[in-house]
Amino acid sequence: MATLGFIGLGRMGGSMAEHLVRAGEDVVVYDRRHAPIEAMESVGATGVESAAAVGERADVVFLSLPGPEAVEAVTAELAGTLERGSVVVDTTTSTPATTRSVADSLSERGVSVLGAPVSGGTYGAEAGTLTVMVGGDRETFERCEPSLDSFAANVFHVGEDPGHGHAVKLLNNYLSFAAMVATSEAVVLGERVGLDIGTICEILSVSTGRNSATEEKFPDYVAEGEEVGFSLSLMGKDMALLERFGDENRVPLLFAGVVASQIEYTRARYGESGDMTDVYDYLRSAMTGTDDPVSRDGSRVD
Repeated sequence: MATLGFIGLGRMGGSMAEHLVRAGEDVVVYDRRHAPIEAMESVGATGVESAAAVGERADVVFLSLPGPEAVEAVTAELAGTLERGSVVVDTTTSTPATTRSVADSLSERGVSVLGAPVSGGTYGAEAGTLTVMVGGDRETFERCEPSLDSFAANVFHVGEDPGHGHAVKLLNNYLSFAAMVATSEAVVLGERVGLDIGTICEILSVSTGRNSATEEKFPDYVAEGEEVGFSLSLMGKDMALLERFGDENRVPLLFAGVVASQIEYTRARYGESGDMTDVYDYLRSAMTGTDDPVSRDGSRVD
């Protein structure tokens, strides 16, 4: 049986790695923090002291890292340890250009790269219901697909280019964030004239205005005073990656600037660790002329 490696045991990576272990895989793990390694050891993984140590032991290495710079640094460390025929599966939200660059570099050593970012958030990672968008060689994809199935409900091979998976992920997040901003504005206006959030979203979700915010985020989280679990910091990072992607391909994304600015205003008000749902709170405050924001639980936001 092949040995799998997993580097990056955050809220997403930790859950994905655990699903691999529970599926019966032999999994070697590493994170810069010791606590997540101990947690994974408690469910049957083998913890090691470095990314290089993962590369020395694993046939397929999964990455779940903060961003492109971390991917470049970790793959540089792995490069000298991976054997010919090994595979790196990058689930990080990164840029297509980064993935292609890493793939080109590792191909010289006989190592294949799949760009395989995921969608579904921390709840999807915990439940094993993520969507995975995979770019790269089809034969390599088919080799790794059973492992991907252990933490995903939907796995797509989107093309032979390793960067294509990350391209789709950035487009997906753009539409998700745009839906959050536009739906927040629509709901605030509806509430202003006395409509209920639940009623608005119930109707919109079966009409042409439906989107991920009307179908899930507002009725299941905003209306219930709950958090989605996707931080404003991550929203800002992903929008910056999207705009870089557009610039690299000389495609100006006109509405992206509006979405990015609303996210930045919300971050300035609610902080880096604020939740995606705070976009609604910020816009409600801004649109109704209230300068002193109040969170949905009634507490003042400083």
